[in-house]
Amino acid sequence: MRIKYASIIATAIVLSFGVLIILSPLINATKQQPVLLSFEINNENNLPQWCDGVSSILKKYDISATIFAPGDIASSYPGCFKNLPHGVDIGSETFHYVDLTNITDYEEQINEVVSGKKSIDNAAGVNSKLFKAPYGKTDQNIYSLLTKAGILADLSYVDHYNKYYNGQFIKFDLDTYNGSSLAADLLHSLHSPNPILIKFDSSDSLNSIDDVISHLKAQRVQFLTVSEITGLNLTDGGLN
Repeated sequence: MRIKYASIIATAIVLSFGVLIILSPLINATKQQPVLLSFEINNENNLPQWCDGVSSILKKYDISATIFAPGDIASSYPGCFKNLPHGVDIGSETFHYVDLTNITDYEEQINEVVSGKKSIDNAAGVNSKLFKAPYGKTDQNIYSLLTKAGILADLSYVDHYNKYYNGQFIKFDLDTYNGSSLAADLLHSLHSPNPILIKFDSSDSLNSIDDVISHLKAQRVQFLTVSEITGLNLTDGGLN
């Protein structure tokens, strides 16, 4: 009797394994690739028209995204943040869009990060807890600076992002592409075990941005914000 039961169990295991093998390609085929769209306002060229255009594109395709800007531009062009669709994340990039590693005085570094965040908050009417270092350059002070500024997520790097968790910043893998240089064939084959970040900046034409997003919408992707990827509310206020 025991041999009979063992045989039945073994057969069931083999059949289950076979079903999984058969279904695996189907499961993978229906899995959506997480994609983050990032728009960086790093100079005053094309403003505020570029901001209005990006907002219109996001509304046209009904997708979420993340917007970054330095504090001085946010102060000069607060309208860039007034018409953004619901659910968009907003992050700061210091006040003057400066390379933090070139600043030797720690207090000056703090002032750049904190002032940049305050300007974003004032312009957008939010409490932003998201940061991106200009030029992707940071030093050993970065985690201290972000903690003092009340920032919980750091998107300064091309291969990972950092999330504040249990009193420290934890690294998570991320793949980054420049939206302006993405070829059509690559857009049709985006696949990674990690979230994919596609970044644009204010020098990219609105037509090229629209074209990339149009191609992406035809693929099996899921557009997410950094808040959704991290599980944190990084833009407290009217946009979320």
